Amino acid sequence: MVAAAGLVLALGAPRASAQTRFAWPDTAVHIAQYATADECVAAAHRVMRILAQREALTVWRDTLPRDPRLFLEPLPAPVVETARRCAARYVEPTAPLDEFAPLLQLYLLAGRDSDAAALVARRTAAVPAKSTRERTAVGDTALAIYLAARPVRLEQAEQLLLGRARATTDRVKRLELYSQLMKAADAAGDTARARRAAQWLLAVADSLTTAERESEAFDKLAHGLGGRMVVFDAMQLMLGQRMLLDSLRSGTGALRALMRNTWAQVTGERPEAMPFPIGEHAPAVTADYWIPREASGTPHPAPGRVSIVMFLDHHGCLHSSLWGETSDQCPPVLTALRRLSDRFPEVQVTIVTQTHGSFVYAPPPSPTEEVELIRKWLEPYAIHGLEIAVSATPFWNLPQPDGRRIDKRTPNQISYSFGKSWRPEGAFLVDQDGLIVSAVGLNESLIASYIEVLLQRQTAGGHRAAQ
Repeated sequence: MVAAAGLVLALGAPRASAQTRFAWPDTAVHIAQYATADECVAAAHRVMRILAQREALTVWRDTLPRDPRLFLEPLPAPVVETARRCAARYVEPTAPLDEFAPLLQLYLLAGRDSDAAALVARRTAAVPAKSTRERTAVGDTALAIYLAARPVRLEQAEQLLLGRARATTDRVKRLELYSQLMKAADAAGDTARARRAAQWLLAVADSLTTAERESEAFDKLAHGLGGRMVVFDAMQLMLGQRMLLDSLRSGTGALRALMRNTWAQVTGERPEAMPFPIGEHAPAVTADYWIPREASGTPHPAPGRVSIVMFLDHHGCLHSSLWGETSDQCPPVLTALRRLSDRFPEVQVTIVTQTHGSFVYAPPPSPTEEVELIRKWLEPYAIHGLEIAVSATPFWNLPQPDGRRIDKRTPNQISYSFGKSWRPEGAFLVDQDGLIVSAVGLNESLIASYIEVLLQRQTAGGHRAAQ
């Protein structure tokens, strides 16, 4: 029996094979094998993303103010080299026009601007003479890619916009084109180009008829803010920061007068119709919950102090993915606020927010639990002297079976609406007399300059707001 079992094992047992070392599969990126321009653009963006992730782990950039000319800086060399190697097969005269958009992006990533211009010209020439809509679409595509490129191609964008502006007899459309160039140049820190576009814009605005100013197209400019705001922005840019600061040195009332007179000049309306609450008294901030609790004993804004009152909502800042990952969209604003608080510790900083009965992907919290989550969210930003005013938001529910919660406006949102002409969002800078100096967002450079003037006024002991 034992012998038979031994025989079976001897005959049927498989022989042990020699072990081999595991060979890792080839995971290297062979961009020479990429078959489309889209794949090349994706490869360059992948390198860009990897470099950005590495920088985020090694460079503490939020301690530094935003570089106003950031969009004009060249791309990192590895990104350009990846794009060049992948684009080597695309010789411009024979590059396929059906890949126009990705090819244009690829040429710009590779620094082949002359090929990019030739591609745009060839694609435009391929449009049938009577196809105005297609010609406009090609121009819009090229313009969007030029403005989204890094560094931003302002010269090329300007030539496209000027060509379209000169070709149209629609003056409201021309106003929109000049505004687009002005804003792009201003955002990139190209002050000279922005001022030049602002001059063209104002010249067109002066030529508008009453019918054009009252047209629907004019009212829809600036994403619904209206053409008056477009013209006012151009005039502010032409005035320059120095004139605004000089007016503020004479008093907040002088700044209000300058702004209102400018509004009246560019719109033809009475000065009091200006929709910015500059020079208005800042209402007292109220709260159902204060962080820290002892902040409830101090008025906000505090008399005799420069104050920043910022409306910020975690619903607008925090988002969760399908995988439960949370992303914060507001670090640029909060880190700018921290830099300002570190630079000017005497300034009172108040964040105004509210409850919603939810907090990202957490189970529905009670108001006190939501307040604690808000505290934990904002605490790591280490904003000097920060005080947080949290309102318990009134709400109602849709009838069942829907049952969704519909939030109502909080008392702070109502009081900072200023007759429903201004949405309470962003930052309000308030002087020592409780008058609003700025209410157009947290422009760190401008706000810092305003604060310096206000503190100098306080030290000098003169030039109060009433003056």
